Parts: sequence; C-alpha cells; structure tokens
Amino acid sequence: MIFRQLISRQGGCVTYVFGCTQAGELFIVDPKASEVEEILKLAESLRMKVRYVIDTHTHADHLSGKRRLAELTGASIYLHESTKVKFPVERVKDGEELKSGNVKIRFVHTPGHTPDSLSLLVTDYRRGEEPWMVMTGDTLFVGGVGRVDIGGEDSAELLFYSLKKLKELPDYVEVYPAHTSGSVCGIGISGKPESTIGFEKKFNTAFRTENKEEFIESQRIQVVRPKEFDYYINANLES
Repeated sequence: MIFRQLISRQGGCVTYVFGCTQAGELFIVDPKASEVEEILKLAESLRMKVRYVIDTHTHADHLSGKRRLAELTGASIYLHESTKVKFPVERVKDGEELKSGNVKIRFVHTPGHTPDSLSLLVTDYRRGEEPWMVMTGDTLFVGGVGRVDIGGEDSAELLFYSLKKLKELPDYVEVYPAHTSGSVCGIGISGKPESTIGFEKKFNTAFRTENKEEFIESQRIQVVRPKEFDYYINANLES
C-alpha cells in the first residue's frame, strides 16, 4: 500500500494520500485547496489515479480542495450524510465501507468537533484482516482532542461518546489526525504527526478521561474562536 502524509507549513494541516498499487487508485483525505497541484503531481509520479476524495468534516480553519480535486480528476467526494454542503457528494453512513484492491476504508461517525465528523478505519489486506490505522480528523489528535465550540450545545457530550468509540479499538491501531502542532482546532496538539490508540489512552489526558461530566467540564476551557472560522465553514459548504 502506498501511504503519504502531506503536512502543511501553515496550520499544521495534514493531507493523506494512499491506496493500492495493484488497483492503481488513490484515496485522498482532507486535501487543502493550496495543495491540489502537489497532490496531482504526486499521483502522476506514483502512476496512480485519484478516485476517492474524503473530507473528515467541514473544515473551519482552511479552504478544502475536495471539489477542485474531484473536478480535475473525475473522483467522487465522500462526506458524512449529515453534511450541509450545497453541491452533489456521496453521503456515507456510519459503518459504510469503500474498497479498492487490498485497501478498505470503514467510515465511523465521530461527531463532537463538528456534527459531520468522520474517522476512517483503514485495512490493508496484504498485512491482515484487522484495521491497521484510524484517520481521526479533528476528533482525536496526538496529545489532544478537537475543540467543541464549532458544533451545537451538546458537542462536548457527543465528542465524549465519539472518543469512547475510538478507545474500543485495539491499542496497536495507529492514529493519524488531520492536524499536528500549529493548529487552532484543538489544545495541546503534539508536533508528532502520528501515534497509537494505546499511547493516547495512556498519555492523552482528555482521551483517557472516563467520566462524562469530568470530560465535559474540561472542555469548557475558554479559547478565542478565530474570526475566520465562519468564513471557511461557509466557503467549504459552497466549494
């Protein structure tokens, strides 16, 4: 399986490019608008086609490149069924799967940071039948969790239960979030761009919290909401 992380210099955004070389198809997860050309060049160098474009949620801190990338490649766009985008996309439900060659994705609805947040369980059948990694979007970071002032009043409670879902995964499952340090989408995000479920359960204070009320109270920390959030949210619903 081909697997690449593209880490942005601004905002710590991470785009994922991966897929089965035998099938010749690529999954692109959380593409930034500013990285579309880089993604196309990478696909060309790999001699693989972009077929599946996925946003793990409606991004609030940058412009998504999903629509432009799909227009240039003919790929399909996948978002959770609760998305409010104003253009045609494939709307997926919790538990639905995508398969290309030896690679399979299972969509897991993990609301909290946003109502439409998804995590992606990735299996490489050449390595085994069990999921190898989980792409957690802005739900779980290395060292932190997603901020909860973007969704509704029950966002912290929803995030608690979403994290509980992730904690049920085996400790060896690798964690690949949508941001590394420098992002405003969470607090205490590490500069390390990957981790494991087991490591985060041991060292990530918010992730290891088992008491719902304690977790909700911990998420009431007052942080300044960037003014540009509303602009990016609205723009990403349009394009």
